[in-house]
Amino acid sequence: MKKWIAMLLCVVMLFALAACGETGETANGGGMGSVNDLIAADSDYHGELPLVAEGEQKTLTIGIVNAGKVTDYNDNAYTAWLEEQTGIDLEFVQFAGTTKDAATQISLMMAAGEKLPDILWAFGGINKATGEQYGIDGYFLDLTEYFDAGYNYYQRESFVTLFGDNANTVYHKLMDRGVEPTTGGLYDFPFMEEVPLDTPRYHSWINQNWLDALGLEQPKTIDELYDVLVAFRDQDPNGNGKKDEIPMTGRADATYQDIVNYVINAFVYCDNSYYFNVTDGKLWLPYDTEEYRQALTFVNKLVKEGLLSPLVWTQSSPEQRALINGTDGTYTAGIVCGHADVDFEFGNDSIFQYVPLHPLADATGRGGYCPLADYTLKYTTRITCDCEEPELAFKFLDFCMSQDSYLRQRWGEFGVDWDYSDGTKPGNLGGTAKLKLIHPTVFTEQNNKCWHTSMSIASEKYYEYEVDYSDLTDWDTNRAMKLLKNYQNALDAGQPEEVFTTVNYTVEESEQRDEIRPDIIEYIKTSRTQFCNGILDPANDSDWETYVNNLHGLGTEQWTALEQSAYDRSIGK
Repeated sequence: MKKWIAMLLCVVMLFALAACGETGETANGGGMGSVNDLIAADSDYHGELPLVAEGEQKTLTIGIVNAGKVTDYNDNAYTAWLEEQTGIDLEFVQFAGTTKDAATQISLMMAAGEKLPDILWAFGGINKATGEQYGIDGYFLDLTEYFDAGYNYYQRESFVTLFGDNANTVYHKLMDRGVEPTTGGLYDFPFMEEVPLDTPRYHSWINQNWLDALGLEQPKTIDELYDVLVAFRDQDPNGNGKKDEIPMTGRADATYQDIVNYVINAFVYCDNSYYFNVTDGKLWLPYDTEEYRQALTFVNKLVKEGLLSPLVWTQSSPEQRALINGTDGTYTAGIVCGHADVDFEFGNDSIFQYVPLHPLADATGRGGYCPLADYTLKYTTRITCDCEEPELAFKFLDFCMSQDSYLRQRWGEFGVDWDYSDGTKPGNLGGTAKLKLIHPTVFTEQNNKCWHTSMSIASEKYYEYEVDYSDLTDWDTNRAMKLLKNYQNALDAGQPEEVFTTVNYTVEESEQRDEIRPDIIEYIKTSRTQFCNGILDPANDSDWETYVNNLHGLGTEQWTALEQSAYDRSIGK
């Protein structure tokens, strides 16, 4: 444990189905020049506040899905601040249930000719393609003219603040992906988040106490992984005299917990969020490759020999947490996959026992990776055709892109829940902190501090918060250190030269994709489970060829062609 703490310290030191609006014909996102042009757009608007003239009374209705954690939207610190800054009275139309339920309610309101709220805020249940179709039908406004007029002052200012010399590239990416390719319309107010510690697709951990008890080092290759797992199985590393150890576990196809994908990426790059790989601009699926077959054969061997628990395919998240968070110092899991913010219980000794496990080295010439999520680009906020003051609504949403707004959305009340750091303290990403968190759990707890949704230009990389690294016996400090190390491990592993991320689909392409994609993905997942657990044998030529033929028969060629077309258009090739 002392060696691990010393290493962490070194790391830190180093670093009515009738259209009620018209669609536009083109959209370029506005202000698309140099980085400086992101601020100095050709516009007379410079974000002047308040947004309404003195003595005027303006109201906007916000349609919002009740987050459950919000005790009151009207008597709310964030609402009060927005009203004070903008001069706009805000009224709320709350939608109960899931985001999907809320989307259904909106659809029914449209069909019945009912008046829609002026703004639909972070309506994730209406996906981008559906929102664009609603826009084409006239229910959501094409925002092109407002972006072209330079009314997105705060959005552009935030990009320059957060991304510096890279601002123009990131801004283009967000705006270009937001345009509906057929009409050129922009029917969403695009926003984005950068959350570095959450970008690794899986978070893998190994019990350092078990390694120390057996005199072992962290495994770096698939062969070393195998040897460590055998030792965990056979040599009683928890020292209780029982053969109760689970060498390795996780949860298949679960965010951050997919231990199987951790192993597969030693053989071939495999991002189960985007599915496609890219070489010289050409897309290909890894799921019928020889490298993928080798990976499944290795995982099958681990399961067959009791080195990877079959619980991976059945256990719930709470059940996994019970394995990770032992009682009385007794632990039963050697290697696990899970996010430290979720899977390690606050105050439990587990955070001191487990340390981040580096991605495995390349085993085939096409592996050795931990896939990283790209910037989170979101297209879920719309201005509806029933809004009588669309320019005001646009400027209001633009103000919500400001950094003052973001910080209150994310961290609560200034001076009460957070403050600015003095510029001398270390931050949670190894740099210098900009924030000091007084009540860091505002966003996750029930209260009336914020709306518990993020709708801004956000970067937690820019806004590092203070961590006191002098006391590594503190639970939260230890967790912060290890989250940082896990992120750095993923960066060290690197990424392929080309990766497939968010691309821009036409409404027609989205519909075709929705017809083809689900069956293929379900078959990939089901077959992976069967191969790993020995129901099918990945080393058997007949089983493998049947799988590949069935996979192709579901339409992989059509899916690849569709994605290739969208990819080529989105990256300008």
